Parts: sequence; structure tokens; C-alpha cells
Amino acid sequence: MVAADDSSAVHSGGGLSGGTKGAGQLMAMLDHGVSAADLETTLSAWLEAGAIDPPAAAAARRLNARLWEASRREGLLRVLYDTATDLTGIRDVEAVLKAIVRRTRSLIGSDIAYLSLNDYDTGESYVRVTDGATTALFRNIRMPLGEGVLGAVATGEAPAQSPDYLMDETKSHLESSDTAVAAEGVRAIMGVPLRAEGKVIGALLVADRHAHQFSSDDVALMESIGTHAAVALENARYFSEMANALTRLDQAQQQNLAHVRALEELSSLDRRLMETLASTGSLPYLLNLLAESLDTPVSLVSPMGEPLAESGPEGDFGSFPALSAAEESAAKRAAVPFEIKGKKYTVMSAVAGDQHLASLIVAEQLSPARLAVLERSALVLSVSLLLERTFQDAQYRLQLELIDDLLSPRAENAAALTRRAGQFGLANHLQLVVRVVGVSDDQRQRALSVLRHRSEGVPGIIALHESHLCIIEPFERHDNRPNGTGGAGRTGQTIIDELKRRRITATVGTSEPVIGFARLAAAHTEADAVLRALQALSRDGEAADRAALGTAGMLLGAMDSPFAGQLLTAQLGPLLGYDERRGTQLVLTAWTFHENGGATQETADSLHIHTNTLRQRLDRIDALIGASWRRGSRSLDVQVALRLWRMKTAGVSSVGF
Repeated sequence: MVAADDSSAVHSGGGLSGGTKGAGQLMAMLDHGVSAADLETTLSAWLEAGAIDPPAAAAARRLNARLWEASRREGLLRVLYDTATDLTGIRDVEAVLKAIVRRTRSLIGSDIAYLSLNDYDTGESYVRVTDGATTALFRNIRMPLGEGVLGAVATGEAPAQSPDYLMDETKSHLESSDTAVAAEGVRAIMGVPLRAEGKVIGALLVADRHAHQFSSDDVALMESIGTHAAVALENARYFSEMANALTRLDQAQQQNLAHVRALEELSSLDRRLMETLASTGSLPYLLNLLAESLDTPVSLVSPMGEPLAESGPEGDFGSFPALSAAEESAAKRAAVPFEIKGKKYTVMSAVAGDQHLASLIVAEQLSPARLAVLERSALVLSVSLLLERTFQDAQYRLQLELIDDLLSPRAENAAALTRRAGQFGLANHLQLVVRVVGVSDDQRQRALSVLRHRSEGVPGIIALHESHLCIIEPFERHDNRPNGTGGAGRTGQTIIDELKRRRITATVGTSEPVIGFARLAAAHTEADAVLRALQALSRDGEAADRAALGTAGMLLGAMDSPFAGQLLTAQLGPLLGYDERRGTQLVLTAWTFHENGGATQETADSLHIHTNTLRQRLDRIDALIGASWRRGSRSLDVQVALRLWRMKTAGVSSVGF
């Protein structure tokens, strides 16, 4: 401030008295930056003291205002530069949007800043992100292009504003947007369009909760911010798209690498699978290889769900879900998942032409790569099964011919017969047994398949002979077995048990061991007689030889002897004569009564007659042969005679010892 005694420094022609000293003080004040109020106080004092004339004071005011404007513009440019730098450095679109509205609100000093994007499909501009807004209605405004301040700005024609939007009749209004503006308490609104590559992509707006007119400087600043914001937004979008493209490219590359690795593994698997086909007994090797490749146990089952291999997951594969899945897999030539009691499995059927050969089952639902392994293995399995079936069919034909020749040997073929039998572990000096297996006609082929599978790799032969299955095998196979199983093997009970597990009911008659092929025909006759005796005595489902038949076995040697006729006449003669004359069934009644242990109700049920009728028959029998036939020592004689009668009426022939 210039002192009063310095008033002489002002020139009479105008300016500062005191010359250079007064001008220097004024320049220093302007250089250090003085507010308009402080400058006006100083100039007023100088004017009053006559230290400065009015033109000089006016010039000082104009200069200070220009300096302040330049300083303000420099500050704004610095802030805009910093904003542009910050926005350009952000790569995430969402982060860029939030940064734009946050910086805009800070630079303009508004209550709210928000950014909208245009949806040209619907013809609307919708609020995408806000800063300072407190209501959900405002944050979700959608305006038709050209409507209101937001819609007008979003068309890209020019910046637009309204000092008091709800009261502004020059702007078009939409009820939903007016409700949102009122809920937020907004009055003044101003916005600028966002342009990118010659296209308007949206609008940048600010709003205050008091009515006022935004200055031209605010509008210019908003336009500058909008320009930088649009560029930053597009850069971020391009970067995101490029990053996404690179991510997709990397994923595709990883998938390609995984595919290549899978192909390499399949190629290696193919080589090993081919090696298994070239080996003897390829099926076990194939299953082991598949279990190793899948890192999980694998089951091989027949089309009926019966296990064809020992290892693998446990499950009722003969159940409806498993059989249905296996049939679907055979039809589609593809793996099919299924469940049994909540446990998940995958089945892949091996098919040759239209024939379902078998099914592979794993206790998992596999990934695509492992499914490819399973499907490839099923193809090789089909080849393996066809080769094995071809081999087995050839072996079976040999066994079929061999059994026919062994049971009716011709001396001129003895040497060839010995050589052929030796291929199956049979020799003329070994103890051999003949077994005759009786099953129903509809189960005979299945039983043959099961027993052939059971006998793989062990000495012996099995084939259809006449109307039954015939087995010839060394007796030593079942001799001296641990845990008391020798007896079961001797009579053929193990065959009964094996078939029962496959739901096949069978009856087995076994001969006594014989040495020499020439005695096999008689052994077969004996085994067949034992089978017929079991069936005649209602002992279906059992296995026996003559010793296991008990008294019936003893009788087999005398079926056609005079003694047999004398025994029947002595013990049952009156009953036989009565039945023949009257057409009754007294002998059958006596037989059934003894077989049911003398139980009246069970006997009547077996004969399908009333108990009163049974009592009448029993009384008639008592009257004809005496009541002692029911009990005591004579009861045993009558039972033996009844068994003899039963076997003779069933057509059982005499067997020589």
C-alpha cells in the first residue's frame, strides 16, 4: 500500500506519483497474486490520497482480473490433464465409468454427476453410473432420445441445461423421469454429449439440488471432460475386448494343447490295445489296460448284466436301469450314464453289426477325454470278443465232436481220439467222470455258455449231447479240496451253485470215476440214469452220483432184474393190482405220503385232493397191504419198493456195476 506522503509521486498527466517506486509496489502486488477485494481496498486508498489516478486504477483492475482468469485456466488445464492421464491409465470399463463421474463432480463442484449410454435398439439413453445420487429411481432413469435434458444431450446435437428442470416448460417431460428427479431433489441439470469415432455413445451430466444457471465456463469445462471421457471409455472398451480376445485365444490354445495331449494318449492307447489283441487271452489284458488308463476299476458284463470278469465296480447290473442304459448305449454306439441306488455309473456297450456282445461299466460319470478312452476301448473289445467267440466256437465244435466220439468210440480211431482228447487235458490213464446236466429247454444255451466260461483254462470238455449237457473231466479236479468242498465237486454241486447264481435251475447226475475211454459210454449211461432218478424222485435242483442217491442208487443196478419185479409184487402187489383194475392212484398216494414224512395236509396239497379224500385212500391202502406200511421196519421196505416203482415208471433203465 502506498503512503499518503507519497501522493506527489503521481504524474499530473495520470498514473502513479512517485514514479518508479509507486509502479513497482503495484506490480509486486499483482505478481504475488492479490484478490479483487484486497486490490480494490488498496486502490481506493490510493485514489483518495491522490497517489493514483482513475485510469491507472481501472487498468490495474483489468490486469488483475486477467491474471486471475489465466491462473484459473491454468489450474483447470492442469486438472484436465491429470484427469485425462488418470482415465487413460484405467483399463477396466467399469472403473473408467466410475472415475469419469467422480472427477466430473469434483471439477464442476456439483451435487451429482452421472453418465448415460445410448441404446439405439430401444431408442433410449439410460443412466449407467452415478456419483452422489441417493435414490434407486434416479440411478435407473431411461429417457427416449430427444426427451428432457438427458435425452436431448444424448442426441449429440449440443450441450443442454435447465436451471430448474421440473419447472422448465421449455423441456419435454416424462412422468417416470420427473418422479425420479423429484425423489432425488434435483433442480438444475446440465450435460454434454459423449462422442466416439463420430458416433454419439451417450451423455455426461451434472445436477444440483438448488436452482441456478451453469456458467459458460462450466459448460466448456464439461465439454473438455466429455471429450477426454469418451476417448478413455472407448480405449477401456477396446482394451477389455482385446483382453477378452487374448483370454479366449489362450483358452483355445490350452484346449488345443489338451486336445493334442488327448490325441497322443489315444494314439498310445491304440497301440497298446492292438498289442493286447495280438496276445493270447487278450480280454484280461484289455480290461487291465482300460482300468489303468481310466484309473478306475472296470466291469465287463453280458447283455443280460451277468459279470464276465472278476474285477470291477460292484452293482446290480442285471437291474432295469443298468440293462436299459446298456441297450441305449448299444443303440447309440455311445457311452450312457445311469444310477443304481444313488450311485453313478457309465456303460459303454461293445457291438458288432446289430449284435450286442457285452458292456463295459465304470463306477463314475466320465469326462469327455475319458469317455473317448472308454469308447475306443469298446471298439477293440468288440474285436476281441469276436475273436474269442470265433475261437470258442471252434473249440466247442471240437468238443462236440469229441464227446460224440468218446461216448461211441471206434477202435480204428483210437489213436486219433487219444490225441484229440489230450488237447483238452483228458488221457486214457486218468480217472474220468461223466456229468449229465439237466436244464429246461429255454435255459439250455445260457447254461452251456456259463459252464463253458467256467471251464476255461481247466481240463475237460462240455457240449450238448442228445437232449442234455454233457461234461467229461478228470476226477482229480475235485479231489482233496480244502474246506470240505471235495464232496460237492464229486457230485457236481459246484455246477448247481454256479448256475443258480445266474438264475438257472439245473439237476446234475454224475457217474462213478472210470479209467479208459472205452468205459466212458457206460459212465454216461450211469450219469444219465442218476439224473433221471433225481427227476423221478422229485429231487430237481440237486446234484448226485449213485452213492448220493442212497437206496435209489443201489436200485439202479437192478432196475430190470427179476428181483426188482419180485420186490414190487411182494411189497406193492395189491396196490398195483387195485390201481390197474380201478384206475386209482393208491401207489402214487403211498409214495407222496412217505415223501412228505407222513404229514396229512402236505400230502393232500401235493396230490391236489381234499384231506378227507386222502384219509379214504390211506384207509384203503391199509386194508390192502396192512397198516404197518406207514411205520416200523416194513415201512423201509415199502419206501424202497415205492422208489423202485417211481424210477421204473419214469423210464430209468438198469445200470450195471
